[in-house]
Amino acid sequence: RSHAFLDTMSEVNDPKKCLKCKGGGQILQSFNFMNMTMQLPLQCDSCGGAGWTVPCQACQGKGVQTQVVGFGPMTQQVQVNCSACHGWGKLAAARQSPTKRKRVDAMTVVEMKEELRKMKRKVTGNKAELQERLGEVFETNDRGWVRRGTSAFSTIGYLESGTFRDVYVGTYTKGPRKNLKGVFKVFKDKKAEVLIHEDLKAVEEAGRIIKAFNEHNDLYIGSTARRRVYLNQPEVWSLTSGQQVLVEPFIDGTYAKFNSNSGWVNEGYNMMQALSHFSYDFTNGQHLLCDLQGGGYDTHYVLTDPAVLSKKQEFGATDGGKKMMQNFFAHHVCNEYCHPSWRRMERPKVVAPARSGTSFFPMAQRSTAMDAFRNDKFNRW
Repeated sequence: RSHAFLDTMSEVNDPKKCLKCKGGGQILQSFNFMNMTMQLPLQCDSCGGAGWTVPCQACQGKGVQTQVVGFGPMTQQVQVNCSACHGWGKLAAARQSPTKRKRVDAMTVVEMKEELRKMKRKVTGNKAELQERLGEVFETNDRGWVRRGTSAFSTIGYLESGTFRDVYVGTYTKGPRKNLKGVFKVFKDKKAEVLIHEDLKAVEEAGRIIKAFNEHNDLYIGSTARRRVYLNQPEVWSLTSGQQVLVEPFIDGTYAKFNSNSGWVNEGYNMMQALSHFSYDFTNGQHLLCDLQGGGYDTHYVLTDPAVLSKKQEFGATDGGKKMMQNFFAHHVCNEYCHPSWRRMERPKVVAPARSGTSFFPMAQRSTAMDAFRNDKFNRW
């Protein structure tokens, strides 16, 4: 459905202008003196004179922290004022507006090239080509170039491990991303390589949903455009040993997990929670995009390794089906990015603990040898 809407709120972690002093840090207080009314500037008591603030990360904006205090052999948890923000729940930020983001169709050629350069994408071409490149959801190994020959990759070192895969970071030594960082994911057990097609299927559906979400956000009317969302698209490469691995671009900056596939939410990333809610509405209640993680930047997000929940459990190991869709909506609180017209699951209920890590689910309705291998690794609720 097509509609335009007005929303003046920004992402939770963006600098916020104090509504009381309108960002100036001072308010005018009236005083009566000798039958005269005088107005004197005083420090704003709402923002402490900062004018612009950001949520305190140490206390998650609550102003208090929990400490364990010992009384002889006994201990007790007490709440004390946060030492970082001194109980304010927020910290001073630069007295300026958040980044003035623009919709792609409102950018100049110079602005589009600068944005593409930040994203390490191809920057040549005419205006229409640049617009199309910025609108492309997938972050790929070819950066938007026509690849001549094969790309190559050298391993730098180990990054992390998951249930099925070890992840390594390295550098592209050939191809459009030469000298840039990338990651490759190696399955611990060769049997698990059959799960590759499930990963790629989930990424493809996630890309379709994200493209529609970006188009929805282009209808936003406000002083600044909303962040765009992009998604790493892994490629299947074969090692000299014949082993198959997944290769994709490295996500620079601070990496964060925004929500999980069991209903857990990282508060402060409202746009990401809205993306999950949008996916349910966009697919007519059939799919729900979640387990969102990646990098957040001034103008965009880059995600990787998402999960897609479906009523038919058609997206593999991380697809918890209708039960986990219920779990999501049992925990989800609509925010400023959620549109009132979006459908929700009726009478959702908590069916399992909400965990920050990725959950894996057994395929009880099937009985192949591969399913038996998978089920040994998966959570059982």
